Amino acid sequence: MPPRIPSLLVPKPTTLTTPPSSSLLLSACRAFTTTTPVQGKHSSKQKLDQLLAKAPPYPYPIKTTFKQSWFGLYASKHVQFGNNIPDKKYTITRRRWYPNIKHKKLWSFGLGEWVTCKLATSVLRTIDKVGGLDNYLLSEKPARLKELGPWGWELRYRLQTSKTVQRKYNEERLKMGLITKEKMVTENVKLGVAQGVQEALPTYKQRRLKRQDIPKGFAERWKKSGQVKKVLFGEPWRARRYVGRERGSEQRAKTEAESARVRRAEAVVARQKLANQERKKIEKEERKREEEEHLLKLAEAQAARRGGAPTPSPAATEPANSTVS
Repeated sequence: MPPRIPSLLVPKPTTLTTPPSSSLLLSACRAFTTTTPVQGKHSSKQKLDQLLAKAPPYPYPIKTTFKQSWFGLYASKHVQFGNNIPDKKYTITRRRWYPNIKHKKLWSFGLGEWVTCKLATSVLRTIDKVGGLDNYLLSEKPARLKELGPWGWELRYRLQTSKTVQRKYNEERLKMGLITKEKMVTENVKLGVAQGVQEALPTYKQRRLKRQDIPKGFAERWKKSGQVKKVLFGEPWRARRYVGRERGSEQRAKTEAESARVRRAEAVVARQKLANQERKKIEKEERKREEEEHLLKLAEAQAARRGGAPTPSPAATEPANSTVS
């Protein structure tokens, strides 16, 4: 708030002079202030309007209840509200759950640069599954377009208008028979991406990149992430095992192979159990026979000490009785 202007310095209107304009009063007020004028901040709505002015109209409704999702790949994630209810005392307190958002730099082959973006961990997993940021943005599925949001929609339009993607679209039109080869070469020359069909080079190869900045393939990154023993803070997706990456036939084949392995293991266990039972039965019979032989030897030794004939064991008398009968 500017300081108060002394009444002597403010010109008073008279019949001979016209009243001072508002610009003169503002200039007089500004002369007695020591602070510089602060430029007003743009609201989220103004930033959104500036963002969508660079791209075609967004085809889906935009939620106004979670404005930070306008400027990132949130995949329709939204803040959730609820209550904290402790176990001992029934004291309810309000709370909220925010989505798991990461700040990442992802390589774009179409734009030929690193794109810094805010995205949910589920979007990061989907980007790894589809093979990169470009494949995620260029998908034609309605659900994917709805997940992009305003910021992703503008980034998708910027990627579609890049020279590399335009050359790719021309090749697809040529395969579909919509344009001729000569027309495609002419359009590529106008775009400045190629002088012919075979000489077309991606944009990222036209820049000299450092070794650590060269983008790696998914297989190489996955192999390297498997060697990381300690998971880095803020990057739990490196150690997460991706589920459901196989197609239906691959999943069925994997399930059948697993069930066959289980059946083979159960058969081996059953054979081992039967063999153990047979072995125990044989060992029991051998112990019984050894005990009988030991008792017979003891009886013979006792009879020899007494000087009489040894008394036959019951097992030895059974065949004799059977022959007499």
